[in-house]
Amino acid sequence: MPELPEVETIRKQLNRTIRGAIIKDVKIKNAKPLRGVSKEKFIKIVKGAKISDVSRRAKLLILKLSNNNNILLHLKMTGRMLLVGKKEAPTKHTHIVFELVGSRNLFFEDYRKFGFVKLMKEKEMEKYFDKEGYGPEPLSANFSYKIMKTCLLAHPKKKIKPLLMEQSCIAGIGNIYASEICFYARVHPERRIKDIKEAEFKKIYNGTKKILRSAIENRGSSSDAYLDAYGKKGKFVPRLKVYGREGEKCIGCAGKVKKYKLAGRGTYFCPICQK
Repeated sequence: MPELPEVETIRKQLNRTIRGAIIKDVKIKNAKPLRGVSKEKFIKIVKGAKISDVSRRAKLLILKLSNNNNILLHLKMTGRMLLVGKKEAPTKHTHIVFELVGSRNLFFEDYRKFGFVKLMKEKEMEKYFDKEGYGPEPLSANFSYKIMKTCLLAHPKKKIKPLLMEQSCIAGIGNIYASEICFYARVHPERRIKDIKEAEFKKIYNGTKKILRSAIENRGSSSDAYLDAYGKKGKFVPRLKVYGREGEKCIGCAGKVKKYKLAGRGTYFCPICQK
């Protein structure tokens, strides 16, 4: 699933290229991704609107429209938002085509069809985010060590890696970066919060910011289906320390990276470095 760095990469790219663009028309090839709005109403509201800004909350990509509406997109496992030339034809996985005034169109694609698209008024946004229980943004200016530690300590019996992935605690972190953060802090993924020491909390905090920022600088991790807005793979996979490296030598010791299931997700760690 595209996580914070991947969605933020797409946000930045779209903000540079289509902010201010007018949506000339909308073609809906498959209405399944639409949530809470009919195909006809979606087209009526979106057609002719200007994209005034592109933002992000947690793993949600948000197209802000000039008519006080917002298009919320969750890419889930295999969703993509692709900037394409006018002559590029939709594929069988293209569900929505946003025809823009100018030289480009915007495709929403999703071959596993888990992603969704919502249409929401500006005044409804915060209520929706509160209802979803999104926690603080880890790269925001006000995300302090105290805030992060307080969030984690509120769940003393929970295990650190699954908790990092809970969007109500810290928004935007998923399986890839939770594994990487635990390795950075040299903390076993199953360590319970009550057993984590002060120095380890600080490493978790510093690692969260450092790893997410580096991933954004490298346009995300294309460990699966993720592509950026230009249809290109991210460059962060070679920089991953444990994720996807099962059986390979640990970069920190003579041991080997192992993989197992934790809370239903594939989890990578070094049994020597991470006690």
